[in-house]
Amino acid sequence: MTPIPPITREIAQRIASTRYEEMPEAVLGYSKTLAMSALGAMLAGPKSAGSDIVTRYVKRAGGTPEASVFGANHKTSVEWAALANANFAHATEYEDDSFPEAVSSYTLFPVIFALGQHLHSNGRTALEAFVVAYEAQARIGLACREARRLGYMVLALAGALGCAAAAARLLGLDEKATAHALSIAASQGSGVGYQTGSMAHIAEMGFAARNGLTAALLAAEGFTGQLDVLEAPRGLLNLITAGKVDNAAGILNNWGRPYRVLEVGIKSYPCCYHLQRMIESTIEQREAGKISADLISEIQIEVNAFFPTVVQYLEPRNEIEAQFSLPHAVAAALLEQRILPSSFSRAKIDSPPFRTLRSKVRMVVREDWGWAPTGWTPKIVYRLTNGKEVSIEPQLSKGQPPNLLSFDACIDKYRGCVEGLLPEDRIVRSVEIMRSLETCNDIAELVETVDVPAKA
Repeated sequence: MTPIPPITREIAQRIASTRYEEMPEAVLGYSKTLAMSALGAMLAGPKSAGSDIVTRYVKRAGGTPEASVFGANHKTSVEWAALANANFAHATEYEDDSFPEAVSSYTLFPVIFALGQHLHSNGRTALEAFVVAYEAQARIGLACREARRLGYMVLALAGALGCAAAAARLLGLDEKATAHALSIAASQGSGVGYQTGSMAHIAEMGFAARNGLTAALLAAEGFTGQLDVLEAPRGLLNLITAGKVDNAAGILNNWGRPYRVLEVGIKSYPCCYHLQRMIESTIEQREAGKISADLISEIQIEVNAFFPTVVQYLEPRNEIEAQFSLPHAVAAALLEQRILPSSFSRAKIDSPPFRTLRSKVRMVVREDWGWAPTGWTPKIVYRLTNGKEVSIEPQLSKGQPPNLLSFDACIDKYRGCVEGLLPEDRIVRSVEIMRSLETCNDIAELVETVDVPAKA
């Protein structure tokens, strides 16, 4: 077990003290794009599988009406609102990701919007909170890559600390109180990678949001934890990595050099990150006229040993499993003009054309390619009924670093989430607010612009 330098209090100091003016323009600008991406998913999510259960749950819980539960015409405590809205965001599987740290911007924005609405925080403060909180969870995630290999869902585990950091910043906690917030959150950080394809996987983002926010609220009242909880021999980092912490000193040495916000990739399709380039490349081949659904005899896709630990379902039984199904994703790319949440619906799962195409997709696991979330390239061979073969090896999909989406390029994704849910004037107004979020005097204005009951 390698000794870890003192980091808990120093991380807290950076969370509490880094100012908007010190943050690069590119980081702040891209953070607004990520905020729009996340908000769209929060608004679309109440229609996703399992979200109705979460809505009923938070309504039953009651709570002081402090923040909006999207799509429910209901306000509750900031903790319950953050849990519900984070669950909704994750339920779409639109969540933005960064690798190899394996954390998401979507974990943080439900906390920032809920607490920001309650506190009437301004947009500059919200952006500050997001940037420092994302840096905290991302740097911790980088040091804990072994945890993912062991089966933890780092998105939720490090995300709980990120949410504590965001809430602490919005609450204006000092360095010591912020360190206590991180410590309390560390006791609640969890997440199991095996849960992909189930409602429990979706809820892990909600739990992280609620737990991190709760930790900061407790710390604000004077609640305490061990101030070396991250670095202690029996502390969080050593526990979740079985003592194999990766460059813990880099958490501080590399902080903001550059900010990891710039390593976040935006998904184009509402399904697992690891399916994005396969969908995109299949659509490209289809639109180029090289393949079509009726000409497919077989599709063989070679993947590494990591891939099937996440993308687990060859024949999905429900909407969430479909979002983690290679055959279903490829079928959607061949059959759908636009890949939306409806592409993974029960109707599409049961559709005969989808069933036929799924049966023609064969996944070949290449153990010799090793076990890693990134750094490998799939090989796709489309075998056609006329005897021809089309072979491709897709690299990065659109919107992945370093080719980040601009704010304007992301509007289509946002609209795809909210059209039919929001009136056009509210869509336009919400985009305007997010484009100039740094000038927004009150986050409640943004939340209330989009907070309308979901249509039946």
